[in-house]
Amino acid sequence: MNAQGRTARVGIVGSGFRARTVLRVLHALPGRFEVAGVATRNAADREALSAGGLPAAGLPGLPAPAWATVSELLAAGRPDLVVLTLPAGPAQPVVRDLAAAGVPVLTETPAAGTVEELATLQRLVDDGACVHVAEQYHLEPLIGAQLAVAASGRLGTVTDAHVAVAHDYHGISVLRRALGIGFDDAVITARRDARRVLPSPSRADDPEDRALVDTVRATAWLDFGDRLGTYEFDDVQYRSWVRSPTLLVRGERGELRDDVVRHVGPDGLPRHAMLERVAAGGAGSHEGMFLRGYTLDGEWLYRNAFRPARLPDDELSIARLVAAMADHVLDGAPSPYSVAEAAQDQYLQLAVRRAAASGERVRTSPQPWAHGRVCRHAG
Repeated sequence: MNAQGRTARVGIVGSGFRARTVLRVLHALPGRFEVAGVATRNAADREALSAGGLPAAGLPGLPAPAWATVSELLAAGRPDLVVLTLPAGPAQPVVRDLAAAGVPVLTETPAAGTVEELATLQRLVDDGACVHVAEQYHLEPLIGAQLAVAASGRLGTVTDAHVAVAHDYHGISVLRRALGIGFDDAVITARRDARRVLPSPSRADDPEDRALVDTVRATAWLDFGDRLGTYEFDDVQYRSWVRSPTLLVRGERGELRDDVVRHVGPDGLPRHAMLERVAAGGAGSHEGMFLRGYTLDGEWLYRNAFRPARLPDDELSIARLVAAMADHVLDGAPSPYSVAEAAQDQYLQLAVRRAAASGERVRTSPQPWAHGRVCRHAG
């Protein structure tokens, strides 16, 4: 429930992998969310959802009202907000239709495919539409704790960050937050290198064999003048057994390297601590299977607000995002992730791709969303 005791009614547009993940999260948190319904053109998915769920997608026994059109969803489901899980291109007209209907939208990443489309989307927000973007990587438990360290002052003024946790605009969003960057301009150099590597598990199962597969390793350096960001990601890195995520943040007084924090305390003496994952469900625990959060030297940097729901870290981040959107819509809480922020993430990753393709430095420039409006909405 939100601060006023209301359960947020959430509609979903689409029925693919992302939509099904959101459905799992909503069903896992019935006190906070109610599924208003799903709009999808896939007739088989509509029938399965109405009959009792999508067993093949891990959604057995989790029915949801399903309609063929967004207008039917709005009329019959009466959602407080809609999570739009369509790709960037097909999403644009649906965002406009929902905005015209006065329905708050949490749209999938990337917010739009081109700089021109991003500027158009920001103009929609400037004209009063309530549109936000479903960027959740900075909300994952470990990344959230790491970013809390970066922002805490323990490291002093942050000057450098190396992020290899997610692809494209997702990775850029974490990099900007690690450095404390808003809409600052950058000089970007980048490269993409072909490699061969062992395959990663799919979303459904382990690799069928150990034959090497082609991959591309992307590396970019974003020079913001007084701060330098390094972005790195491998095409097969998600779920990989041989390519690990990493986050390194350096400041004047210390550094964070993954789960290790080294800094100098106010007493002038060196300190060394580790981020500790605190979870229930291990040996001797009868609390259930859930994450409590992350601590550093006994201080909670991330606390799971959705315990004891049995959700993996990625779905916890989605829960935080949808909950923040619901609080924004129902209570006027701060924006979960504005179009302007998401537009800057996409703009920077498009510049990274241009730099890698040309082999030349790319200099970014101020964009119209940098001073655009952020949706203010309360039902």
